[in-house]
This record gives sequence, C-alpha cells and structure tokens, in this order.
Amino acid sequence: MWYEILPCVGIMVGAMTLPNMFSYVAQKVFRNGKHCCRDWEAGLGEDQKGYKRDRYITGSEYIPRGLESIPDLKS
Repeated sequence: MWYEILPCVGIMVGAMTLPNMFSYVAQKVFRNGKHCCRDWEAGLGEDQKGYKRDRYITGSEYIPRGLESIPDLKS
C-alpha cells in the first residue's frame, strides 16, 4: 500500500539532509565557530586578487575600477 514507500522517502530525506548537517558541523569545528564564513586566507586565486585590488584602489570592494585607475610605477 501507500506506506510501503515510507522507507524510501526516509532514505531520500536522510540522504539530502545529512550532507548539509555535516557541513554545518564541520564549519563550526574548523572555522572558529562560524558556520558560514569566507576564508580569504585559503588563497582563492583570481577572485581574492580582484577583491584585494578593489579594496586597495577604491577603499571598498563594492566599487570596482578598471586598469586605468591603477597608478603607474615610477621606475
């Protein structure tokens, strides 16, 4: 009958829920109690470089500027 599908539904719900719960616990343990945070020290590559460049040039990472705003080096 209809109740025969309940074990399958339970397995599917568990399979979709457990990874999220494990991720939450792992972040709490390995990220100093913050369950969702960005780890800029991990070296995210080009994204991190762009973030730091915008922060250095304009003072805010939310105001991007192009290459024309980077001062030339005096050699």
